[in-house]
Amino acid sequence: MFEFRLPDIGEGVAEGEIVKWHVVVGDTISSDQDMVEIMTDKVTVRIPSPVSGKVSEILAAEGKVAKVGDLLIKIDDGKPEITSNISAATAEKTSVEKPHEVQQTAAEKPVAQRSIATPAIRKAAKDMGIDIESVTPSGEGGRITMKDLENFASASRASSETPRQEKKAEKQATEVHKSVLELRPGMEEQYEPKGLRRIIFEKMSKSKATIPHFMIGEEIDFTKLRDTREDLKSRDQNVTFTPIFVKALTLALKEFPRFNAVYDEKSRSYSIKKYYNIGVAVDTPDGLNVVVVKDADRKNVFAISSEIASLADKARSGKLALQDVQDSTFTISNVGTIGGIFSTPIINYPEVAIIAFHRTLVDEKNPAGKEKMYITLSCDHRLIDGADAARFISRVKGLLEKPSLIFVD
Repeated sequence: MFEFRLPDIGEGVAEGEIVKWHVVVGDTISSDQDMVEIMTDKVTVRIPSPVSGKVSEILAAEGKVAKVGDLLIKIDDGKPEITSNISAATAEKTSVEKPHEVQQTAAEKPVAQRSIATPAIRKAAKDMGIDIESVTPSGEGGRITMKDLENFASASRASSETPRQEKKAEKQATEVHKSVLELRPGMEEQYEPKGLRRIIFEKMSKSKATIPHFMIGEEIDFTKLRDTREDLKSRDQNVTFTPIFVKALTLALKEFPRFNAVYDEKSRSYSIKKYYNIGVAVDTPDGLNVVVVKDADRKNVFAISSEIASLADKARSGKLALQDVQDSTFTISNVGTIGGIFSTPIINYPEVAIIAFHRTLVDEKNPAGKEKMYITLSCDHRLIDGADAARFISRVKGLLEKPSLIFVD
């Protein structure tokens, strides 16, 4: 019997959500056949079966979040002994607590056992003045949720009330809840973030909870850039604006290296990168993916354009590999093709800045044919000061208003 456990996918990924099983109990599966899709905070990957045999048991349902080392599936490979893709020692070390351990109270937990919670939830608990080890979990696999923190806080407040106050509060809450149900029956839908939306939920919460954001905006004359692109199209070189933005940013980042940095939470320090891996936000039917153009400073606009198109196709068809989404040093968001003239982008943690490009507008203050665009830059105020942010965005503005500087190489 072969026991398949969630392997270490790399890049510090410690867990993944079961998106889809490609087999059911009783199926005959061959070695290297796609078995399951796993979504991490980096990418969705398809994992093939390492052995041939018959599926005897599936232990992780779709939608469940499993940790590295968790047992996912058992395959009868015709061998009498039990084998696994992960050593017993590793599985024991990385697997989540057993169900009976999850039910223990904080006082009953061994000292070495630590509650399971995301960094965003731990930060929220700290801000609320809650000892997270005292909270009873209700999430999948013994995971502490925001609702658990709220319930704990409510219980703590309630314990300080007199019995009469407790009964009064309970009665009022019941009456309010009852009246809402009576007034709006069938008009509410419970939504629990799952899949890519769950990943976005956790990453954005962590970014805003960890990084003190500030934002600065700038207006650019978009006319020359628009004319340059039209000229390229007339010569059968159909390049979108995004690769031009990417190239302009690599030039600006070389002059302002602090913007090309990544925060290390453990050492509470920053690593300023000497390579330029630009993350590009891609809109997909399932949510936002950030694909990464590696070493963008070494590529011209046309090479960047081809790479972005390929990565975007892979993102929308669910075929991204881990290397397609890892190691970004700076991220851009181009929402101009959809709509919106101004926004405050959230930093792609653990980076220190993100820039957004918006819809172009007719510039009424200038002669006919002139267009303008607003660009906005969000920064980590712990590393970047307002003056530096103003200089950086001004440099980006200067490059975009003189496109010839971008196409030099």
